[in-house]
Amino acid sequence: MVDSVRLSLFAFSLALAGCSALPHRPLIPVPPAAFEGWARAGLDTPSLDQAPEAIRALKPVQWVRTSYKNKDSRSSVLVEAFGLPTDSSAFEAQQKWHNEPGTVSFRHGNVFAVCSSPTETTQSLVAFSKKLETAWLPSSR
Repeated sequence: MVDSVRLSLFAFSLALAGCSALPHRPLIPVPPAAFEGWARAGLDTPSLDQAPEAIRALKPVQWVRTSYKNKDSRSSVLVEAFGLPTDSSAFEAQQKWHNEPGTVSFRHGNVFAVCSSPTETTQSLVAFSKKLETAWLPSSR
C-alpha cells in the first residue's frame, strides 16, 4: 500500500515536471487584420535581444511589430507590443517610457504597446491607439 502511494506521488511529480517544459503561451494575441478604416500591413516577431534597453530590463517574453495603413489616406502607424511577465511590469514600462513626438503608448494587462507615426498628430495617434486597443485586446478591465 505504501509503495503504491509512493509510486503515485512519483508519477504525479513527473507529470508536473513535464508540464513545466511546455512552451510559453503567446502573451500577445495576433493584431486585427483591419479595424475602423485601418488595415494591417505586415506582422513581425523580432528577436527580444533587439528590443529597446528599457524594455529588455523588464524581461519581455514576446515582441510583436506591425503597421497599419489608413484606407482613406496615405497615413501609416507602426505598432510595437511587448508581452511582459506581469501586469506590474507592463505598468512599469509605461511609467518609464518616454513618449517622443509622434508616439503614444498604452498598456493592457501584461501587454505594453507603442504606436508611432511621422504623419499623424498626437491627438490622432491617441484616438488610433484607443480604437486599436478596443479591437485587439480583450476588454477584461
